[in-house]
Amino acid sequence: MKLVRVIESASLLCGWLAAAAFFTLGLIVGYEVFMRYLFLAPTRWVEEVARLLQIYAVFLAAAWLVARREHIRITVLAAALPPRPRLWLARLALAVVALIASAGAWHAGALLRFSVEMEQFTDSTVGLPMWLLQAPVVAGLGLASLQALATLWRSFLEPERLVEAADPASV
Repeated sequence: MKLVRVIESASLLCGWLAAAAFFTLGLIVGYEVFMRYLFLAPTRWVEEVARLLQIYAVFLAAAWLVARREHIRITVLAAALPPRPRLWLARLALAVVALIASAGAWHAGALLRFSVEMEQFTDSTVGLPMWLLQAPVVAGLGLASLQALATLWRSFLEPERLVEAADPASV
């Protein structure tokens, strides 16, 4: 149970980091608009840094969304089921999320290793190392997979939490 709490804490921390990244993204894009249209002096770095922040924010937020069960899900079938089958359907969905996120993290990790070995950089004025763009994909999907497994484990100890979260009427 301690490991589950560590995973949930890491997901929460990543959710806050994602929020900060989205906030910073808004600030620098606003700065770019201000500089470009008021002073006719566009920046060279905002576009790539904004792209980097967006990648970090999206993949850092993934585990937090899985923890809160706020990721995309289709509830047409689940809403028609009684609570017990709905619980097992939610568990199956978490297992599928864990499997897909694990596979994605694995393949992104292979791509990251290749980028490091080949010393790849972005083709832009900033020229960031490619691994900087690939690392959050590996970390975010890996943590999302762990969070799905932690939520699945917790569903056997506290099944009412998963049924309530899966109930579209409770949202």
